[in-house]
Amino acid sequence: MGEITVAMVAAIAVGLGVGLAVLAVDTEWLSPPPIELGTVAGARVLLGSVIGGLITVAVFGLWMRTVVIGLMAAHFSPRTLLIFLDDRFQRNLLAFMSAGVVAVLVILLRMPADEQAAAPLVSTVLVVVIALAAMAGVLLAMQHAAQSLSLPELVSRLAEDVLKVLDRHPEARIELTEVPPPLSEPRTVLAPGTGWIARIDIPRMLSALPSGGIVHLRCRVGEFVTPRRTVALVSSIEDGAEVDFDGLARAFNLARTRSPDMNLVFAISQLVDVGTFALQARADTSTAHEVMVHLEAVLEEIICRGLPRLHDKDSDGRCIYDEVGWDVADVVQLCVERLRDQASRDPEAARHLMHMLQRVSEVAEECGVFTVVSEVKCQVEMVQALAKANGMLPHDYQRLEREAGIS
Repeated sequence: MGEITVAMVAAIAVGLGVGLAVLAVDTEWLSPPPIELGTVAGARVLLGSVIGGLITVAVFGLWMRTVVIGLMAAHFSPRTLLIFLDDRFQRNLLAFMSAGVVAVLVILLRMPADEQAAAPLVSTVLVVVIALAAMAGVLLAMQHAAQSLSLPELVSRLAEDVLKVLDRHPEARIELTEVPPPLSEPRTVLAPGTGWIARIDIPRMLSALPSGGIVHLRCRVGEFVTPRRTVALVSSIEDGAEVDFDGLARAFNLARTRSPDMNLVFAISQLVDVGTFALQARADTSTAHEVMVHLEAVLEEIICRGLPRLHDKDSDGRCIYDEVGWDVADVVQLCVERLRDQASRDPEAARHLMHMLQRVSEVAEECGVFTVVSEVKCQVEMVQALAKANGMLPHDYQRLEREAGIS
């Protein structure tokens, strides 16, 4: 809403400035005009028609995207579709139409009073140009809606959004092979409110601890918490040392709704949603294949980069231990568990899933992430068991085994 407001205010200001500028040119330098295009009375009719046309064209351009989204509703869940209602091109088109309406309205209101006088040359030409540009804008809006809302484009955009979130994932501060248990009786930190955890502010958490204080996290980004939920445990506090429990609690930044911009797992889940919805509602194996291809690339990138836990330690002995954060094996398990049941009912979809798992396993082995290799092996066995339980034909089952690399 903020971006739309800014764009509209800027468009109104531009339209007002352009309208006054061309009127000044007509009044100061081109009065009387060297070429007569008609009278002021005729220009008023033209301007009134253009204003009505611009409003109609603007509504039609915005409505076109809604129509295309409605046509795509059979392939996506309502949650996913809501993402694509907002579009920068759509906002820019609305801003241009608003600027055009304001410019034409200013010219119309400040026309000469003499109805039989010659129409202002530059102002009249500008109005015609705005009308033609509006018509071209509608054609571009239709083309943009058709291209940007095609199935491959939408799946690709969701995958790119995942990689953008991965780019913002915090880097590892310290590496731990094993998290030590609390060294003293731990004290609980409750959530600061009700909502989804959007971010955990580790520096703020360290500043709220006394020297030698230790925090064990008990929640992760993307979880829903309430004021009764324990989000962390504090231990190793010396007698008399003060702990800012309010600061520790507020280090967990909450949001009313989940956002894929900050939550990597939620962003991946939206991509997986498209695949599961395609297989469940329409048996659309082509869309499911698109999802698995992009999901394979996303998982490979996550494996190569890793998902470091939020462990941290400062020079005064303050420590943060993240015992519940997502790791790569968790993400692989989440994705495959969502897809395997429906994919195992269709031979083609099952083969695509097997190919994805085989490639993910190869990349994990190259990177030395053997927890993922083990998880993939387990998921392959489950997909095979589900395929057999769902009555897959022997010939198709043999092809599935070959795709999984099993002799």
